[in-house]
Amino acid sequence: MQTKVRDRFRRALGRSNSAGLVLLTVITWSVYAVLGNGFLSSFNLFTLSQVAAGTAVIGLAQLAVVVTGRMNLAVGAIGVGVVMLTGWLMGPVGVPPLVAILIGLVAGGAAGALMAWLELSTGLNSFIVTLAMGSVYTGLMLILSKGVSVSVLPPAVTAFGSRSLLSPYLSFLVIPAVVLAGVLWYLYQRTSVGWKILAVGGNETAARLGGVRTGRMVVVSFAISGVLCGVAAVMEMSRVAAALPSLGTTWLMASFIVPVLGGTPLKGGSVSVGGALLAAVFVESITSGLVSLSVAPYWQSLAVALVLLVAVVADEARRRRQRRRPHVEVSEPVEMEGSHVRATV
Repeated sequence: MQTKVRDRFRRALGRSNSAGLVLLTVITWSVYAVLGNGFLSSFNLFTLSQVAAGTAVIGLAQLAVVVTGRMNLAVGAIGVGVVMLTGWLMGPVGVPPLVAILIGLVAGGAAGALMAWLELSTGLNSFIVTLAMGSVYTGLMLILSKGVSVSVLPPAVTAFGSRSLLSPYLSFLVIPAVVLAGVLWYLYQRTSVGWKILAVGGNETAARLGGVRTGRMVVVSFAISGVLCGVAAVMEMSRVAAALPSLGTTWLMASFIVPVLGGTPLKGGSVSVGGALLAAVFVESITSGLVSLSVAPYWQSLAVALVLLVAVVADEARRRRQRRRPHVEVSEPVEMEGSHVRATV
């Protein structure tokens, strides 16, 4: 009886990235609580929730493109562009914070949509297009800002990043991260636009033959990614209480770790939004724990890189196992019905 229960538990963990991530996070916290210095303190957990919330949104920005079988290497460039534009509007120009943030998010969405249009127009791979445009966006930001940070921001903006939620252990920044994840989940699971986006990632040719305007779906995905980059940038700006031209330089690796470790395949076609949130918490827990152990920063970077490598290898192994099975359960099959696409959930 115990053997059967144990086998069922193992099979459940094998099928569910989320269950595995929860277990890994619990183990990680337990180890750091014993070995680390103040890992479970209110200050450390508050900081962990702050950083994890931003990392989650960065991962969602990449996820929005990965589901189409593409990638966005300009997440950091768009983020820093939005934060410098928003900081400049709120600081020297004196634009109301909400208006400045909205302008920044629109600019982020436009930057993402432009990359999609260039990819579709030129036929180049998204790797090349986003890599090149990331350099363009970074260059424009440095030219316009002259590399000078904006440190005088409205109190409402800086207070947003330093507020706690219900207790001193949780940052208020968790709310926008969870809300955005909920919006994305609803998009992919309950709307025709989301189903069509997943169809593009699953089989773009079949989706096109089924009547899906694949180009439009790609543009929408990149625009969503750009907006999410902007949101992550504003969250980071409120956390550090300044608009820094160095923001976003470390985003790229985290942006891939979060969706892939969360269960979203790099080849697209399916998505796990909840898994991405859990992956962000797990990854930042590793980094926070290493800090509590006084581990040097370069070892922390190595640990995060190894997590990405393991996530990619595990993703490939999972897809190989699925191809070998005679009957594969697909959680989100996409059915073509004339000129419409419907996802069965």
